[in-house]
Amino acid sequence: MLAAELSPVLAFGFDAPALLWWGLALGGLPLVIHLLGRRKYRETNWAAMRFLLEAVRKNSRRLRIEQLVLLAVRTLILLLVVAALSGPRVADLGAFLRPRQPAHKIIVIDASLSMGLQIGEVSLFQEAKAVARRIVERGQPGDVFNLVRLSNIPPAVMIPTPAYETGQVIAEIEQMQLPHGLGDLPGCLAQVDSLLKLARDVPQKEVFFISDFQRATWTPATADEAAQLKQRLSAIDQAGRLVLVDVGQADKANVGLTALDVLDAFVTTARPARFRAVLRNFGDEPVTGRLLELAVDDLVVDQRSVDLAPGGEVVEDFSIPLTSAGERRVQARIQSDALPLDDRRWAIVPVRDRIRVLCVDGGGSRSAGGRSTDYLTLALAPSGSATRATAGGAGRSQIEPTVVSEGELQAIDLSLFDCVFFCNVRLFTERESQIVEAFLQSGGGVVWCLGDHVSPENYNQVLYRQGAGCLPAHLGDRQGDAGRRETVFSFDPRDYAHPIVNPFQGNPDAGLETTQTYNYIRATLAPQSAARVVLAFDSGDPAIVAGGFGRAKTVLVTTSVDERWGTWPLWPSFLPLVHEIVHYGVSGRWGERQRLVGESLTETLPATAADVDAAVVTPDGQMQTTRIQPGEETSSFVYDVTPVEGVYEVSFAHPVSRTQLFAVNVDPRESNLARIDREELAGELLAGVEFAYETDSSGDESTLGAAADAGRDVRLARWLLYALLYLVFTEQLLAWDFQTGLWLLCPLVPVATRIFSRP
Repeated sequence: MLAAELSPVLAFGFDAPALLWWGLALGGLPLVIHLLGRRKYRETNWAAMRFLLEAVRKNSRRLRIEQLVLLAVRTLILLLVVAALSGPRVADLGAFLRPRQPAHKIIVIDASLSMGLQIGEVSLFQEAKAVARRIVERGQPGDVFNLVRLSNIPPAVMIPTPAYETGQVIAEIEQMQLPHGLGDLPGCLAQVDSLLKLARDVPQKEVFFISDFQRATWTPATADEAAQLKQRLSAIDQAGRLVLVDVGQADKANVGLTALDVLDAFVTTARPARFRAVLRNFGDEPVTGRLLELAVDDLVVDQRSVDLAPGGEVVEDFSIPLTSAGERRVQARIQSDALPLDDRRWAIVPVRDRIRVLCVDGGGSRSAGGRSTDYLTLALAPSGSATRATAGGAGRSQIEPTVVSEGELQAIDLSLFDCVFFCNVRLFTERESQIVEAFLQSGGGVVWCLGDHVSPENYNQVLYRQGAGCLPAHLGDRQGDAGRRETVFSFDPRDYAHPIVNPFQGNPDAGLETTQTYNYIRATLAPQSAARVVLAFDSGDPAIVAGGFGRAKTVLVTTSVDERWGTWPLWPSFLPLVHEIVHYGVSGRWGERQRLVGESLTETLPATAADVDAAVVTPDGQMQTTRIQPGEETSSFVYDVTPVEGVYEVSFAHPVSRTQLFAVNVDPRESNLARIDREELAGELLAGVEFAYETDSSGDESTLGAAADAGRDVRLARWLLYALLYLVFTEQLLAWDFQTGLWLLCPLVPVATRIFSRP
C-alpha cells in the first residue's frame, strides 16, 4: 500500500531542462575552486614545528568536517537556485505528502426519475445528495463549488456562480428536489463546459458525476449525439479531473404503467368511454397478482389482477360509462414497488353531452325548396330538426347541427361550435379564410364538402395556398357528368386503414362500396403532404382526404352531400360515415390534454382573450399566474413549468371564463432501470478519457477523497525557494559560529558529535 502511494513521486519533470544542466555544472564550481585552492606544503624539519603539528593533528578531523559541511551547503545553495529556476513539477506526491491546493469542484447530481428508486428508507437521489455533501465537507480551504442537476427540467445549474462558502453549497444541496423528468446528458455537459471557464484563479478543476448510470440517460440516441458527448467528456478530461460516483443498484426489478390512452377521439355521455392501460415488467422474474385499478374522479370504477412474464407487457382495455358532462380525471394505478413514481398515470377526458356542428349552406339543391345541407343535417340529427343560428335551442340528438348561409359566416362566433361543415360554398374571401384558420388553431374541426357552385381556383388560391393553407389538397378539374350519368364511380375504402372508415370493415351491408357517384372534383396531394386519403374512387382519385392544421383536423369531401352528384346521401353508409367524420374532426379540440413531464401546457384562445390572466394550480396545490399572449387572429396560452406528474388545473379569466385540466405523466423510458457499467463507459462513451470510478458512496476520505485529489500537477519551485532562503541564512551562521549553525542545520548532528567525542 505504501509503495503504491509513493510510486507516483517518480513522475516528475522540468519546465527548463537545459537550464538545469547548466546549473548542475555551475553547482560544481565550489568543489573545483576548493580543490584548486589547496596549498602545496614543503616539508622542513624544524624542532618547534613538532608542537604545532601536534596541535593541528588534534583539530584536523574537526576542521575537515566543518569545511566539508560548508562546501556541501554552498553547493546545495547553487543547486537550489538552478532547480527553482528550471521549474520542477511532479504529477503526484502520494497520499501522505499530497499538498493542500484549492480546487474548483463542479458537482453534478443525477435528477432523472430513476433516481427515485427506493432502497430501504432512502432513495437513490437522497443517497446522491449525501455523497455531494461529503464532497463539499471534505473540501480544502480555498475550494470553490458549482452545483448542477442532470435533468431535462430547468434550471440545470443550481449554483451558477462559483461559491466559496461550503455552508451555502450544502444548504442548496439540502433544498434540491427530485423532478419527474428525464436525464438530459447533452444539455448537462454543455452547462459543465461553461462552468469550467469560471474561477480562473483556481486552475485545478474537478467534475463529479453522481448517478445511477441508467441506460436511458447515458446511452446516446444517435451517432451524432455520441460524437458530441465524447467531445464534451474529452474536454472535461483535458480541463481537469473527471470522477464518476455510482450510487445505482444492479439488477433491480420494476413494474411500471407505461401508457393510459383514451381510445375515443371525442367522448360524449351517449356512449361509454374506452381506455387502454399498458403495464410492463422490466425485471427478469415473473410478477403475479399485481392489482390494477381504474378510477374516475378518485372513485375506483374497475379492478383487475394482472400477471406479467419476465420482460413482458400486458394491455388492459376498459369501457366506462361517463354519464355527466365536464372535465373528468381518469387514473390508472398499480400496487407501489421500489419505484413508485411510475405506478400511476392520469388522463383528462372532456365529456360533452352533445357536439355542436355548424353547417354553412352555399347553394340550393335540385329539389324544390331544398338546400345542400338538408341531407347532412338529417344525418347529424336523425331524431330531431336542426336549429337556426339565432334559435339556440337544443335538438334531441347527440349532435346538434346549426345551419347558416355562406353570407352569415363572418357574423357567427365559431368558438361556440366544435366542428364546421362548408357545403357547396362558392368561394372564400381572405377575411373568411382568416376566420376559418383561427377556428382551426383553437382546435375546431373543419369539413369541406364540394359541389357544383365551388370555384376550385378560389379554393386553391385562398385556402390551399400551395400547401401552406388549411385545405388538405389541391383542387383540379371536375370529373364525370351528373346530367347524363353515363359514368358511375364507386368508393374504394383502401383496406379500411383510416379511423374514419375503419368501423365499416367486415360490414358489407353498410353499402359503402356500392354507393354511386356521378361527379366529383379531382384532388391532388402534395408529395410531402401529411394528409391521407381516407376513401378513394375506383378511378384512383381521392373521395375523402383527411389532413391537419396545427392540432386541428381538416377533412375534404370531393363530391357533394346532396343528391345532385350521386346517390350517396340516400345510401345507408351516409349517416354512419358522416358521424365518423364529425368525431374525427372534433378530436383535435380536446385531444391535447395529455403531456409528459417537462412539456409545455398550451391552448389557443380567441383574440378577445388577449392580455388576461390564467391561474395554474399544480399537483402539489401551488398556484401560479401566467399572462396570455395576444396574436393577430388568436391568443396563446403557454405554461412551461411542469416538473412533476399529476393533474394541472388552468382557469382562464373573462372573457374566456372556463377551466381546463391537463394530465402530465412520466416518460416510460425512465421505468427501465437497466444500467451501463464501468467497462461499457470506458469502451464507448469515455473511450480515451481518464476518469475515476467510485461505487462505495459511503467510503471514507481514502476512497472518495483520494480519487478527487489524485493526479494533481504540483509545482515545486516555491518550496525550493523556501529551502534556499533557509540555507543562505544557515551558511552565514556556519561561517561565523559553526557549532551554532550546526544546531540550526540539523540538531541531531551536534548531539551525536558530543556523544562520540567523549573519551
